[in-house]
Amino acid sequence: MGYNAGISFNVVNILTCAAGGACVAIGMMLGYTWIIFLGCAVLGLMIIARLKSYFSFRQKCNMMLEAIKNGDYTFKFSNRGLSWQERMLQDLYNQLGEVMMHQRLLLEQREAFYGLIMSRVSTGIVVLDKNNDVLQSNDAAIKLLRLPVLRSFNQLERYKDGLPDVLYRMSHGESRRIDFNTPSGMARLLVNVSEMKLGEKGVRIYAINDIKNELDSKELESWIKLTRVLTHEIMNSVAPIVSLSSTFLEKEDATGNKFYEGMKAIHDVASGLMSFVDYYRVVSTLQQPKPEPFYLKDIVKQIEGLKIIPDNISFSKQIEPTDLMIYADPNLIRQVLINVIKNAVQAVEGGLGRIFLRAYVTNEEHVLVYVSNNGSVIPADVAENIFIPFFTTKIDGNGVGLSLSRQIMNQSGGSISLLPAGTNGWNTTFLLEFE
Repeated sequence: MGYNAGISFNVVNILTCAAGGACVAIGMMLGYTWIIFLGCAVLGLMIIARLKSYFSFRQKCNMMLEAIKNGDYTFKFSNRGLSWQERMLQDLYNQLGEVMMHQRLLLEQREAFYGLIMSRVSTGIVVLDKNNDVLQSNDAAIKLLRLPVLRSFNQLERYKDGLPDVLYRMSHGESRRIDFNTPSGMARLLVNVSEMKLGEKGVRIYAINDIKNELDSKELESWIKLTRVLTHEIMNSVAPIVSLSSTFLEKEDATGNKFYEGMKAIHDVASGLMSFVDYYRVVSTLQQPKPEPFYLKDIVKQIEGLKIIPDNISFSKQIEPTDLMIYADPNLIRQVLINVIKNAVQAVEGGLGRIFLRAYVTNEEHVLVYVSNNGSVIPADVAENIFIPFFTTKIDGNGVGLSLSRQIMNQSGGSISLLPAGTNGWNTTFLLEFE
């Protein structure tokens, strides 16, 4: 209908121009000046109307283009006082604006959808531009990198010299494992890099995953399997020796036998070995946790009542809030704290030592428990092995306490780690984290 109306309008314009021209011609032929003026007036009005329409149309086109450049698709042109041809064009512009507005809304919804996905995944995502500035990152990346906010990888220089350069030099498709110490423990991350074009600009996308818990679980599982095999084989070999030597020593005439002392020594050593192996079975046969909510202050009070901390050692605590609760097996967590506090007592023995326990809840609803002391700093080569079963530097040690504590925390959905010396002003600090 609009197309036909536009054709009709053009016919009317042509006829009007023709009439004006005819008036001028007839007036000149007949010598009537007023007819010539009438024809010129008609033609002048037509020219003025067309020029006005042209400039109005051009102005609206410029307005529409400027609005599109600025991302404003709400433009709406009125059709009043326009010709049919101009109405058709402006209807087209208005429809174009509606289509573009609809597409923009779809784009915004998709961005919100992808943003929601990024905020929910456990993988950290960081997008850098060509200047290595952060264009976008999710909460997981900030958490994994142990930073309050993330503006640049240069912030990681505080944890490890040269770490930002290692990340910047990674190429498309490369994967790299990075380890660094932070005030909240050791971070072990696997980083993957991809490159792509975003419009006319190139960006680099870093995918960051925490592999610390996975590595600890695999290592712990390997040690448990090894311990089970060793204890089983040793018990099978030693048990007959203990039984036979015991049978010999129980005979009435055994005391006067020339083999008595030797057999007794064999029996004592074999029995001691069996007790030794049986003790280590706890590493591979830990009971399954029975989690329940409990107040941390109650567990700490029970430990204080055991008198494992001598009077010459100062023990202080700071639990925020005072009614802080943990959901885990209270009996197992009590044992972990006893093991860590015993280690602290041994570290500060011989002087006026101090032990400090601090616990609080993070914004992510994680419970952190720090056990610190002012004893001797643990050497780096020892610190790397303290959670390995049977590793000990003490003459009367057995190397079970910390490895057992790590297994308990692992089964409780948490972790235990040794923080760098000097953290929060203490020589040695163990961190228990409950997620």
